[in-house]
Amino acid sequence: MRSNQSVARRSAVLAVGLAALLAMPVGSAAAVAAQPAPSSVAVVAAAPVVASPGTQENYQYDGVRLQMSATGGTAPYAWSAANLPVGLTINPSTGLISGLLRGSGTRTVTVTARDAAGATGSTAFVWRVIRDACPRC
Repeated sequence: MRSNQSVARRSAVLAVGLAALLAMPVGSAAAVAAQPAPSSVAVVAAAPVVASPGTQENYQYDGVRLQMSATGGTAPYAWSAANLPVGLTINPSTGLISGLLRGSGTRTVTVTARDAAGATGSTAFVWRVIRDACPRC
């Protein structure tokens, strides 16, 4: 007998709670509070975008200073370059390509910037070095 009363009491409490929930107006603070909290969203910065300097053309034995630039990502950037003309190097901290051109020919250079988060961006461009017909004239 005791269990029948317990079941009846639980059913009554459940019915009252359900009635209160159904009677709540749509959009009330209680209904909003009952919704689960949104999960946190991690914001990820976009990878760096390296600006193309366009086609470069110099004479053999020219001194060169070409500053590379990038936008986006998380500064600072670590710079690297592949297939630079002979005599040129890139500063890994600043992105400055400099040196004295020693060889001649046409190369496709790829410059890459790696940001502090490890994301990379790169650009490729043509660098033409013309052999001077009379370098000592």
